Amino acid sequence: MKKFIFICFLLFASGIITAKEEKINIPLPNPTIKILYTIPGADYKSNQELFEIKPTPELYIDGILNEQIKTHPLIIRDKKSSIIAKIYFSYNNNGIYLLAEVNDKSPELNNNTKEKINNGDSIELFFGFGRVYHIGIKATQKKELWNWTLQSNIDRDNTIIKKTKNGYIIESQIPWHNFMMGCLCSLRNKELNFNVIINNRTGDNKIIKYKWCDKDVDDKLEKCGYVIFR
Repeated sequence: MKKFIFICFLLFASGIITAKEEKINIPLPNPTIKILYTIPGADYKSNQELFEIKPTPELYIDGILNEQIKTHPLIIRDKKSSIIAKIYFSYNNNGIYLLAEVNDKSPELNNNTKEKINNGDSIELFFGFGRVYHIGIKATQKKELWNWTLQSNIDRDNTIIKKTKNGYIIESQIPWHNFMMGCLCSLRNKELNFNVIINNRTGDNKIIKYKWCDKDVDDKLEKCGYVIFR
């Protein structure tokens, strides 16, 4: 009996991992907010469409980059090639980690909650873990993280958001169970769909969306690059 239950569990877990990716209906922005433009960008040629993430055993969420991250940061630039965001990614058994240094002349402009947090200063993440998980982090000191895929707040995250002279810093670790998976073991070394968007709300009530990857793809999926967890 125990053997039968164990086999059923393995088949169920395999079904989650290999399931066909589902399209996500991304909430439309507030109609009073104008989307000015989108920008793709990366500093390293190998990162133009493929981004690599390596593990870090010890990660400390304190708003300071004092971890030994083993890969180059993801870079997002504007039309003038000025750096908008530098984002360091890593992971360990506790979940996905990121530290984002964002340049923003008018930071913390976001009074939205839940599925509307991308209508203000925020970061959006897209990971193809069997299905595309769409995660948002509100860029204000009163933190809020939203999971559009599961239509719920992120559970048991560890996040710090700090205002800086040039914008803000977000340091966050998102537990694996928010992606309905126990760990990344079965997905390591595979090319997974991936994208990052920086939403910058300006003082005149407009949103500028800076995308790491911006091709002619299905706008309901909002992904076109790839990530590999080593």
